[in-house]
Order: sequence, then C-alpha cells, then structure tokens
Amino acid sequence: MKTWEEELDEIRMKRRDQILEAARELFLEKDMAQITMVDIVAKAGVSRVTLYKYFNSIHEIVFEIQIKIMNEISWYFEVDGNSGKTGADKLGIMMNGWLQLYREQPDHLRFIGMFDHFYRSSFPSEELRKRYKNSMEDRGEKFKAAIEEGMRDGSLHNVFDPIVLETMIQNTLISMVLRMATRGHLIQKQWGVDPEHTLIYLMQFMSQFVRTNPDLTKFELSSAAALPVDPD
Repeated sequence: MKTWEEELDEIRMKRRDQILEAARELFLEKDMAQITMVDIVAKAGVSRVTLYKYFNSIHEIVFEIQIKIMNEISWYFEVDGNSGKTGADKLGIMMNGWLQLYREQPDHLRFIGMFDHFYRSSFPSEELRKRYKNSMEDRGEKFKAAIEEGMRDGSLHNVFDPIVLETMIQNTLISMVLRMATRGHLIQKQWGVDPEHTLIYLMQFMSQFVRTNPDLTKFELSSAAALPVDPD
C-alpha cells in the first residue's frame, strides 16, 4: 500500500507530465517564440500558480521537453551483443535507427528541429546549457565505439579520424532526417521524390562508403528498406 507521500509524489509527477505534454502540443502547433506561459496554463488546464511551482520560464519547459525526447529516442540506437558481427554492421544498425525514428516519431523530430533553430545562437542560461550538455554527453559515444571497432576488425577503412567521422555521420543524418520530417511532404510534391527514399539513399551511401568492402548492389528502394548488413 502506498504512503500518502508516495501518492502525493505520483500526483505531482502526473501534473508535471500533463504540463509538459500540453506545452509540447502547443510548440508543435505554433512557433516556439509565439507561446507564452499563459497559453500553457490554458492548454494544460492548471492555474498559473501551479505552473510556476514546476517551471520558472518557457525556456525551462522547452529544455525539459527536449531532454525527455532525447532520452525517449535513445533506444533507437541501441545495439545488443548479437545485433552485428562487425563494427561496420553495428554502425549500419545505429544509422538505420534514424530511419526508424523518422517513420515512427516524426513529431519528435519536428520538435528537435525547432529546438535547434530556436537556440541556434545561444542558450538562455548557463545552468540550462550545462544541464543539456550533461544529458547529451554519451550520445555520440556509441557511434564512435562502433567506428573504432570497425577499424580494428577491418570492416571499416582506418584512414578516417573516428571523432570527425562520427561527427560527420551524426550531423549529416540529423540534418537530413529533420528536414524530411518537417518539409518532406513539400519536397515530394515539388520534386516527386519520396522523402523516405532520399533518406535510405543517404544512409546506404554513407554506410557503404566507409566500409572496406562496399557493396553497391545493396542500394534498394522500398518502404521496408533498411541498411544492409553483410551476409554470413
């Protein structure tokens, strides 16, 4: 049986999540710069006093949502011990995580894109900068570890700097996935190109380019396409 303190904590957590979800919906409906604390109060159905018990500013809410989203999507890039035989295989699986994320969580990608644009010049405070930095510290380590493993086992070219290569792959994929999540429907209408096929081409291109034995026959275009993994 729960104590009253535990029940109170549960109520507070639900109220906090209620506020964050209402704010997330508002940010996706309008530009972040147009949303006020009053708007969030109305959307969440709470009082202004209640809102300020949890958050002191719009920026705190935005950063909390961003960190929550980044934590939720991290499993898309998990690779268990049996998922790939080589570092190149593991890198391909993690790259394919961006494609899966595009298919399943386009709103998460749209929010990430808005966050990056809204805070493109600076962070609102040093405290929020440090908090966000701490939450992101291990994001690139998994990709870099797969690259280093691939260079050791010979499945990836060893002429690359692992840190530079990881940075290039991550930022290229993020940029393309965010663009397709926000403007893919317009690109398809204007150019007649399926945005998902564009992503598949990019991911397969990068996946094969860094391999010691690339296989260009694996460039396939289908709604179920995934990054290639070398056969036994």
